[in-house]
Amino acid sequence: MKMWKKYLAMAFCLCVIFVCMLPVRAEENMQLMDQAGLLTEAEAEEINARLAELEARTGWELMALTTDDAGGKDATSFAESWFDTYTAGDDGVICAIDMDNREIVVRAFGEAMYYITDKRAERILDAGYEEVSEEKYAAALQEMLQEVENAYQYENAGQNHLYDEDTGEIIKYPDRKSITLSEILIALGLAVAAGGGAVFGIFGKYRLKFGGYKYPIEKNGHVQLTVKEDRLVNSFVTRRHIPKQQNSSTGRSGGGSRSTVHSGSGGRRSSGGSRKF
Repeated sequence: MKMWKKYLAMAFCLCVIFVCMLPVRAEENMQLMDQAGLLTEAEAEEINARLAELEARTGWELMALTTDDAGGKDATSFAESWFDTYTAGDDGVICAIDMDNREIVVRAFGEAMYYITDKRAERILDAGYEEVSEEKYAAALQEMLQEVENAYQYENAGQNHLYDEDTGEIIKYPDRKSITLSEILIALGLAVAAGGGAVFGIFGKYRLKFGGYKYPIEKNGHVQLTVKEDRLVNSFVTRRHIPKQQNSSTGRSGGGSRSTVHSGSGGRRSSGGSRKF
């Protein structure tokens, strides 16, 4: 009886601990943090839904942040630190409105750096600047996130490169892993073994012998050839000049672009930019 009460007490304690941890875990998993209190509840729900949609589409971690106390840091450093603290993945983007420094910020990490180039960062800041200047904070974040989606959809990341302003290093988009010679030989060996096993299994099952049976194709075969001619009567060739165009609404272009990156306080590289308002 005493042992039963002991187990019951332990189970109760574990339940209490689990319930107490739920608010902390929920806060850590928040994609949106409105520290400055700039958003209504409805606006926050819409932005959270937008962030979840972009995460599902890109595979990145997407965050939005407002703050009125950057803790003595500049807007860029605060956004980078926030992303480092509250994300576990390597790839992602954070859009922030810093009321303390009066600045809007976008920072991209990991794979996203090849999409958020210098030009794309300017487009993102352009999209949010007018709205935030008119104190339309939810609209500013939504417009910035829309430009992040445009970058993912239209940017040719494989042609872009990073420029590390701290070291001067130029980093190209990582190539997909190629198949080595040893991997080809191993795969070929496995294929031969599997095919050979199947062939000899059939011969063994039906007790077939090489050279034991011949098919008289001369007696049983029949071929009839016919002649058919096609005559070219006439032909026409039409040529058109199609001018190259650039999509002004998305900023799509055929050439590669540069992302200027630096290492933040956490040691992670990021691209992007900021703008005072």
